[in-house]
This record gives sequence, C-alpha cells and structure tokens, in this order.
Amino acid sequence: MKELKAVAVLLAAAVVTVSTATAQPHVAQRSPVTVAPGKSTIRMERISPEICKVSFANSPLNLIVPETIASLNEAVKQLSKDDQVKVVVFTSEVAGYFYNHFDISQFANFAGQAGANGKPLWVELITNLGNAPFISIAAIHGRTQGGGDELALAFDLRYASRETAVFGQPEVGIGLFPGGGSTNALTRLAGRDRALEVLLSSDDYDAATAERYGWVTRALPEVELDNFVNRMASRLATFDRTALITVKKQINAVAFPQEPELRNSYSVFLSSLSWPGLQQRMPVFGKLYSQEGAQKVEQNLGFYIGQANKQLPKSK
Repeated sequence: MKELKAVAVLLAAAVVTVSTATAQPHVAQRSPVTVAPGKSTIRMERISPEICKVSFANSPLNLIVPETIASLNEAVKQLSKDDQVKVVVFTSEVAGYFYNHFDISQFANFAGQAGANGKPLWVELITNLGNAPFISIAAIHGRTQGGGDELALAFDLRYASRETAVFGQPEVGIGLFPGGGSTNALTRLAGRDRALEVLLSSDDYDAATAERYGWVTRALPEVELDNFVNRMASRLATFDRTALITVKKQINAVAFPQEPELRNSYSVFLSSLSWPGLQQRMPVFGKLYSQEGAQKVEQNLGFYIGQANKQLPKSK
C-alpha cells in the first residue's frame, strides 16, 4: 500500500503536467469528473432469478472513471454471493462505445484505489471476475479500447457487433505500458505474435479481425447480437450451476491470468506514467483533441495515434 501511495504521488505530478499542457482541450467539452455526485456509472438489473444484466453509462465517451471500477467490483462481489445467479450479461448504454479507456484526468485517483490487503482495486476487479461463480457475457456494441478492452478480456464470453465493434490497445502509441491485463490475457488468446502486433501497433481492429485472432468469442451482425446473447444466457441459465462453474474454474487454471501476473502488469503501468515518452506525446495529443474534437479522435483513435506520433521531432 505504501508503494501504491508513493506511485500515486508521482502520478499526481505527472497528471498535472498532462492536464495543463494537454488534457484540458480534451476535457473542456465535459467536466473532469463526468459522474454526478451520488450517481453511479453502473446499473444492475435482474432479468430472471438466474440472469442479471450489468449496464455501464458515462456519456458522452463512456470513459472508465474510478467510481466505475469501485461500483463494478461491488456488483461482481454482490452477484457472487447470490446462489441463484448463473449468468451475468455486461452491456453499455452509450451509443458508439462499450467500455472505453480510463479517463486520463483521473489517473492519480486510479492509482490510489486499493482493495483487500492493499492490492490495486483494478487487479481485484479482474481477479473477482475470473473467480466469479457465474458466467459473464459481454455484448459489445461500439468501441472498446485501452482499459475497456482489458476489462472485456476478463469476461468469460465476448460477443461483438460485426458492424460497430472496434477494439484497440492505444497505450504504446502514447508512451504507456498496457498494464490492465492485456499483455497477460491477449497473449493467451491470440498468441505471442498477434498480441505483439495488437499491443505494439496501437491501432484499431474490427470485429471480424478480433474474431479471427481469438480476441472475441464470436462476431455477429448488429441486428442479431442482442438476441444471440439473450438466447445464450437463457440456455446456460437452465444448466446445472456446479457444472458451469467447475468447467470455468478448470479452464481458468490453464488460460486466465493469475493475480500475481496482473499485479506485476499493473505495477509496470503505474511506473510508465512517469516515462518521458508519455510526457513528450501528451501535448501533441492535447492539440489534436482541441483541434479535431474529442468525439472525432475517440472514434478514430488508432488513426490519430499514428498522426500524433508523426508530428514528434524524433521518436524515442
């Protein structure tokens, strides 16, 4: 915990630089804290005794904020205590986005979030999702990138819209380490070379490519996606809970990142927030957000990462 607080202090200084030099053009179109006091970005709905739905909404860009992580973790813990729940469907209520990346203006607050025994709350959330005694299904409409994509990788089944879903890990392109679990999970799913391509290129990937890489379970037509997810959830809900969870547990032992791996990756991510490459690139990205508008950049993030890096005097 002491180490985490020390990183948070370091992070606060880094974010001041980012906020004054770059992030303000981005957040000028919205409050730095996009969630109203007392309002949660996470909403739970009971579909049936065996099926629940967890929805995320943080308009306009569906950025993940610290409250999102805390509320989502609490929802997972609450649902894990319910012996009736067999399937939980995760969705977004904001058009154009599933879970987007972390809100850059909140990095210092992310670093200060701790769960049980002082572990990073993000690591606790991903671990809790992996260990949850229910099957988690993501219905992915729109973009999911950065931390949002790393969260998606923690769900048991990921079904994506062929027309609207876009995936990406932009961190390397802005000078950061992708430390929310993608280096651990995507390598297992897609293989070493494809994980390297995705993470190093920091580009956008459509649903068809993500399906081919093993990044998602299946890509489906937009008009069929929700019905397919609902049918799958209803089918699994009729099966024996012990059988479902035992299969999940055994597969996770082989294929799901273990907590020490996730903690190490998150630690590297926190350290990367002080990398010179990030500080060098933030003013350039801030200018792009100011000139082009946040929505346009977010909807074409892979392209603009490439454009921003071309503007640097020399790559480092």
